[in-house]
Amino acid sequence: MSLTFAKERSMQTPADHGPIPRRTGPFATRRTVLTTAAAVGGAAVLPVGFLALGAGPASADELLLTTDFSSGTAEGWTGRGAATVSVTPEEQLLIEGRTASWNGAAIDITSHIEVGVRYQITVRLRLPEGNPAADLRVTVQRDVGGASSYDSVVWNTAVDDAAWIELTGTYSISAPADQLQFYVESASSLTPILLDDFALTRIEEPEIEDIPPLADFLAADFRFGAAVEPPEVVGRPAELLAKHFAQVTTGNQMKPESIQPVEGTFDFSRADQIVDFAEANGMQIWGHTLLWHNQTPAWWFEDADGRPLENNTEDQDLILGRLKSHVEAIAAHYGNRIWAWDVVNEVVDPEQEDGLRHSRWYEIFGGGQYIAKAFKIARKAFPRDVKLFINDYNTEFPDKREAMYNLVQGLLRRRVPIDGIGHQAHVDYKRPIELLAESIDQFTTFGLLQTVTELDVSISDSMDESLPETPPERLIELGWYYKELFEMLRERSEHLESVTMWGLYDAVSWLRTWPVSRPHEAPLIFDDDLQAKAAYWGIVDPTKLEPLPE
Repeated sequence: MSLTFAKERSMQTPADHGPIPRRTGPFATRRTVLTTAAAVGGAAVLPVGFLALGAGPASADELLLTTDFSSGTAEGWTGRGAATVSVTPEEQLLIEGRTASWNGAAIDITSHIEVGVRYQITVRLRLPEGNPAADLRVTVQRDVGGASSYDSVVWNTAVDDAAWIELTGTYSISAPADQLQFYVESASSLTPILLDDFALTRIEEPEIEDIPPLADFLAADFRFGAAVEPPEVVGRPAELLAKHFAQVTTGNQMKPESIQPVEGTFDFSRADQIVDFAEANGMQIWGHTLLWHNQTPAWWFEDADGRPLENNTEDQDLILGRLKSHVEAIAAHYGNRIWAWDVVNEVVDPEQEDGLRHSRWYEIFGGGQYIAKAFKIARKAFPRDVKLFINDYNTEFPDKREAMYNLVQGLLRRRVPIDGIGHQAHVDYKRPIELLAESIDQFTTFGLLQTVTELDVSISDSMDESLPETPPERLIELGWYYKELFEMLRERSEHLESVTMWGLYDAVSWLRTWPVSRPHEAPLIFDDDLQAKAAYWGIVDPTKLEPLPE
């Protein structure tokens, strides 16, 4: 069964999640070796903190902090918000009295975390008997200079009263923080929570392999890129990025909620970390994204009094003015340092009669007029050599392809200044490669630039499959899929400016948590330990691939 990824979120936390609201103690100086069971949970790729799911740490890793409540005390844990914590006779931490979803239990981990070092965090959760199942998650509040940010370590995971669920994620920071507080919360339920066996472990980083750089191997065909977050431009991940990639996309840090979280207040600091790294390493930069229906603050769609904007001229002028100010501020900050932008992202929906997504943007304008207006605003704001793209997922499917084709054709007929088309290419290892080939071929009729913007290849057999482990045979199949995929892309290199992976390595893939928790999903070229998989050899030297399983 092929997967149809209706991508509604990026490498960060889910796109429509709002603000989500760590050490002293008896275990602060303990040092030992930790081996964990396979995780159940998920992780997303985040702003400055990085988290992800994957295999447990190697035996050389160092256990920094652990709590199991065998002392009969809370061992450094405190209540968050209205929540209170206590230790049960069974030596578990009971969290109760929660009046908001972010209320929970927290522990300070500040003194353990160093910039550019990766850590594994593990905790077991269960609900007290008699409570209905709830989606729980674990998060780090990162405080810097009086401002708080929230990094999701494991996103929403179903937990009930029947069994303990182990959540495991990887965490790191790319810049110093004043305080880091790890805590447990919920998506919406106010249920009491039981917590046990927390562990924070420093991961022993492997060396980056001495193998041919992918960017050099593909340089004659197209630029090869990766979407990254700030943690990937420090430490060992940064070495991997600089070695194998020639272009970077800022996964989340140029989205509206990151650049302008509050109207009139612009924050380029996290995006600049990535841009500065790319420029220092001679890499091109792709901007993502100016207009999207997700990861856009609520204030964009409300007036000053909080009234939802409606389909009338006054409200349309208001939101277009906001878009103009937003784009102009970005253009003034970056100029032509960024060679291309996703101007509008995911505006196509083939299930609608007009082929357009009926988002809040669509509702306010009563149609898709805002798309052309966004391109015209961007063209006036950016230097002429900055290229302007429309970007969407599932463009390899005939219905989405047709809807996108009709939209672009209409924009060109109205002389809208669009330079190119981005095919996200979130595919799975069974999806026919010729589908994407047919789309690339069809769009060549416009004479526009084309790129693959968000490539990953799921190894799951269905969208809701959560593998108990990563099957070795699927990694072999993945290697052969990448072989055939890149052979097709290289055959069409005259029509492709770049091909970008949506993530640097498996542990930071958004597919680890979307649409369900999938801790053993492995869609990228490098694994959790930054090592090349069969996918790499499928691109560079297929003779090294094992034969396909029977």
